[in-house]
Amino acid sequence: MDHDSHMCVETEVSDPVSAESWQELLAVLETGDSFGLAVTANGGRIAWVAISKNASGTAGAVPGHTHQL
Repeated sequence: MDHDSHMCVETEVSDPVSAESWQELLAVLETGDSFGLAVTANGGRIAWVAISKNASGTAGAVPGHTHQL
């Protein structure tokens, strides 16, 4: 999703998921400015990462970012 100040990328997380896959996913998510895991109404899981478009920004929460499924 393209927002004014940042981009948000989502992916479904399979169930079950191996420890190795969790480690790989976290390594990718940690490269963003903020990230999280949401549980959908039907019990699915969505991992998301927000990346600031401001090149001079520092790591941390993306201002105004709220994640909705």
